[in-house]
Amino acid sequence: MAFKVKESKNEVDVNASLGSEKYITTITSNGKQIIGDEPEHLGGKNTGFNPYEFLGSALSMCTAATLRVYAERKEIDLGEINVSVNLSNNTIDKVATFTKHISFGNKDLDEKDIKRLQVIAESCPVNRLLTNQIVVNTNIDL
Repeated sequence: MAFKVKESKNEVDVNASLGSEKYITTITSNGKQIIGDEPEHLGGKNTGFNPYEFLGSALSMCTAATLRVYAERKEIDLGEINVSVNLSNNTIDKVATFTKHISFGNKDLDEKDIKRLQVIAESCPVNRLLTNQIVVNTNIDL
């Protein structure tokens, strides 16, 4: 039985609210709340993730969760899954590069499993979203 990611149209509504305190942003979605901020060298207080950290964290979390789902289905003991994402944004060439480093608590995985896990890691929904054509529509509501 092959592992397939369920295809669907995913929609997420997220709201960011920035008051008078410089760059501290309250982000809400579906009853949950997190805080975003900018680093100090950009005038923020570094009290929350900056936008690039949120983007990298979405990719790392999705990759880890997708690997866990696959491992559970195939009854593979991965142990702890660690996914580190580096985002390099070259604004001159307009190229953003995400580099994922993945490690597992179980170091006794065979080569066949490792190759398949790499394919699975690249099939996580956020990975696929970032490698698809992306359209951003902006509306200003008064």
